[in-house]
Amino acid sequence: MSFIEEMEKKLNNIDSMLKNDDSTKIINNILKNENFEKLDEEKKFYVKNEYYNNFSENEKEYQKKNDKYKEWISNYSKEYIEMSEYYVGEELPREHYLQSKKDIIELYKLFLFYGMMEPYLNLLKN
Repeated sequence: MSFIEEMEKKLNNIDSMLKNDDSTKIINNILKNENFEKLDEEKKFYVKNEYYNNFSENEKEYQKKNDKYKEWISNYSKEYIEMSEYYVGEELPREHYLQSKKDIIELYKLFLFYGMMEPYLNLLKN
């Protein structure tokens, strides 16, 4: 078997593996590879954009913020970062409706408003 035939066979195997494998898995493997940090900035940017493009818009924003947060906490020792008021764990928590005190107060205001309006709504209904 000639060198060209061997190379063609290897390339065909790689091509079939890529077709069978999910692109997200491939990109995750590249990101987790120890040689990823050795790449130049342009290649890193391209790989990360391909990674983010696999997500919806909301998830993409969360992943970008989470990656920045992870990069921030990796610059400090665990003991030091745990004393910071900005440290919220290994990953950023996902946002939800009742996350702040303002959201909870707004929910109670809605309950109060509809509780006060209930007798009038019942009169309109009857």
